[in-house]
Amino acid sequence: MKKEINDRCPLQGECGRKKCDHKFCERDCVYYQGNARPGAEIQDQVEAMEAEWEARMSAPSVLAGTSAPAAPQDVELVVVQGDTGSLVLLPVDKLLTHPDNPRKDLGDLQELADSIKANGILQNLTVVSLESEAAEWSALSKQYQEHPTEEVRNLMNRITANQPTNGEGLFRVVIGHRRLAAAKLAGLAEVPCVISNMDYREQVRTMLMENIQRADLTVYEQAQGFQMMLDLGDTVEVIAKKAGFSQSTVRRRVKLLELDQQKFKASVERGAMLQDYAELEKIEDPELKNKVLDAIGTNNFRMTLKSAIDEEKDRKYIAEVSAALSEFATLIDTVDRSVMQYVTGYEPWNRKKKVERREDADTTKYYYTVSSRAVSLYRENIETSEDTAAKEEQERQKRELERREAALKKLSADAYALRLDFIKNYSKAKKNLPLIIQFAGLAMCEITDNVDFEILVNLLDIACDLENEGLDMEAYNIALTERPEYTLLATAYASVDYERLSYYQKNWRMENGQYGYHLDYEANEALDFLYHRLTDLGYEMSDEEKALQDGTHELFREGKPAAQEDKEAGQNE
Repeated sequence: MKKEINDRCPLQGECGRKKCDHKFCERDCVYYQGNARPGAEIQDQVEAMEAEWEARMSAPSVLAGTSAPAAPQDVELVVVQGDTGSLVLLPVDKLLTHPDNPRKDLGDLQELADSIKANGILQNLTVVSLESEAAEWSALSKQYQEHPTEEVRNLMNRITANQPTNGEGLFRVVIGHRRLAAAKLAGLAEVPCVISNMDYREQVRTMLMENIQRADLTVYEQAQGFQMMLDLGDTVEVIAKKAGFSQSTVRRRVKLLELDQQKFKASVERGAMLQDYAELEKIEDPELKNKVLDAIGTNNFRMTLKSAIDEEKDRKYIAEVSAALSEFATLIDTVDRSVMQYVTGYEPWNRKKKVERREDADTTKYYYTVSSRAVSLYRENIETSEDTAAKEEQERQKRELERREAALKKLSADAYALRLDFIKNYSKAKKNLPLIIQFAGLAMCEITDNVDFEILVNLLDIACDLENEGLDMEAYNIALTERPEYTLLATAYASVDYERLSYYQKNWRMENGQYGYHLDYEANEALDFLYHRLTDLGYEMSDEEKALQDGTHELFREGKPAAQEDKEAGQNE
């Protein structure tokens, strides 16, 4: 729907509403009440407020000064019917902040306090009487006795929890928390207020809507506000309509409250983005979600997210294998090698391997063990050879080597995927043109003269005959014309990086009388160069990538005998 503009209101562009219903009566608008400020007020509305105020007050107005005279004795503070009431002066020590205000951080108040000292408060506060809240609680209590519902109980509990011992003569601020705090900072004793008869649910809704429209709330505060409105009886549909969000967004915000709240708040303080939280939906397990939550806002986020997603897939694979094996084998905690022999293993790094029922399962006893790394299948021992234990140990070592190789392969592939994604989403090509040109020149002249067309077409989204290594040069020239800087960057990157580029090497050697392959750390100048140049462009290496680069990753240490580790440690000291 096309927005109906109120050209009188300087706040029209920021309020986010599609239609203004308060032209020429803007003081009735909740958003204008909460956000009018020096330079953003409407003159005739200010004049009307001053006229009404002066008519009610026998003492001079506080609008023009820094001191606040006492309210006249004939000013009767009553709760009025309707959304807003008459304007009155109230002592600041009679005003309580609202405990359910979703905006917890009021920000820097000094500038507003200085403005109040110079000009007074140009927009009234909206408050409710605590006596009216007590009356609401009594009415709800009678309603609950007749028709007990969770909604009414939640309302009663909210009001009870937030009521002081003696609320007589006190008022709760609904709109104007920053103005009240700044007025206290400026030394005012009284502030202009409008007393409203809003019920508790409407108070919460008003505060949430006011702050959401100004984008003042953090994701955490939004989630708490939406949950509070749900607890007080609003539906997701109603909340979405009033807040201006989609229903799915409201549900996703509320779902975030399932996370560890301290970790959630800490991630918000680190400057986490909304899309970061959306990535958490790829993970089902709450424990893994909280693990990734710890990394949001850090350089380890993407790698931790990938690891968590893979770990969840690993767990599902192990659970599926265990369920399939339970059809013909018995789960055991420990292996008795005197009566059992190893058959095969199912490791998550090889998820394509499926369980097949053994042909002799009806006549032979089978057993299986489960760990976080693998599921191992055993059968009753039918061999009497003395070499059985030695064979099993060799098989175990082989499987462990294969596991580490798969882990290193996957980790290197993950690191490659992060680098590729960084280039694919890079948006600072023009700003960093000198660095990109340097990168391109060094990459193509000093490192390699080969360009991987498969990577290039992925980045530029152009056609390529990979079988004949034929690049669509017409499309490539168009890309150079339309996006010269980025195309140059993509070309340079495609000449250096590839998925199997890594810091490990499979070496064949004789050891302990046996000839076999071993996995060793190996420095890689090309990959060092790539990381160095990408870091110049803004790429952040994860801790896993750094450990691969300097050879300190635990996967390198796992394959070394203790004596060798001690020897290397002594050499490094």
